[in-house]
Amino acid sequence: MKRIRRLLVALVAVLLVTSIVAAQGPRRDVGIKVPLPELKDDQPVTNDRGQASISIDVDLVQFDVVVTNRDGDPIGGLEKSHFKVFDDNVEQNITSFSPTDAPMTVVILAEFSNTFGYYFDDVVGPAAGFVNSLRPEDWAALIAFDIRPEILTDFTKDRNELFGGLRRMRIPAYSETSLYDAVFFTLDRLENVDGKKAIFLLSTGLDTISKKNYGETLRRAEISDTVIYSIGMGQMARLYYERSIGPEDNITFLQADNVMRSLAEATGGAGFFPRFAGEYPGIYQTVSAQLRNQYSLGFVPKVRKADGKQHKLRVEVPDMDVNKDGKLDKLRVRHKKGYYAPKS
Repeated sequence: MKRIRRLLVALVAVLLVTSIVAAQGPRRDVGIKVPLPELKDDQPVTNDRGQASISIDVDLVQFDVVVTNRDGDPIGGLEKSHFKVFDDNVEQNITSFSPTDAPMTVVILAEFSNTFGYYFDDVVGPAAGFVNSLRPEDWAALIAFDIRPEILTDFTKDRNELFGGLRRMRIPAYSETSLYDAVFFTLDRLENVDGKKAIFLLSTGLDTISKKNYGETLRRAEISDTVIYSIGMGQMARLYYERSIGPEDNITFLQADNVMRSLAEATGGAGFFPRFAGEYPGIYQTVSAQLRNQYSLGFVPKVRKADGKQHKLRVEVPDMDVNKDGKLDKLRVRHKKGYYAPKS
């Protein structure tokens, strides 16, 4: 913990020397929350569209799959026969299959503290760019976190409301960051939302104050049906700083990147670590395209498992000539790594 604080103080000094960021506007309101309404005991569980959540047989394992070429471009037009699903290396019979291009429900989860001297271009700019990539039918919310997560804009289809939330992110109040608590909080909020769900996570990957730990947060991500796409912020600042730090401090940064990468990969998402602002448009395009070109697969395990343990998933797709150039293209499949069986 002391090492992380020491790194953060040094990074602030580096950023003050290398660049001066002019922040305008009042300090954001600290501590104000916009809680979601509490459910009454006799009230049916609904999502943010007012639709009743669907009850699913606990024996059915259902998850989304993204198939891409080696350049990361999503591959559409595949059929059920192209997929093989394995549960703990045992091939399963696919009982449900459908391509999905449905509206999304997305939470933009942004670290907002003095961790890296706070760079406007690393948080507000990328978040605004992602908002612009949303379609009119998509739902989105904005949550910022420092010592605690705070809902700046609740679920809406109105981009102006999301931009209004971003305008509140001017000058951070704290140097602490609670990444694990914020991810846990957001996944819990999305639990009763139906349909295609994703978190667009902007963070350094550092955590100094969370009550939850990495293991608890990773397991929460693994059992969720929400996909996380993580973007490691402050990469350019680190590039300046890493030249003068020792190997122990550099390990802290590598661990932070691993946190961001593992949270994403556990859910079938991906991690990005841009160093230049020009990389962000490509990230928005990639995330949007992959979220909108998924396949929903479902199966009932051949051997019913009620052990409460994690079971590994694997999906295979054969190489195909998707470019119609007479050559087989090696396709890549991405999905959540496993699921936890119910415990009887």
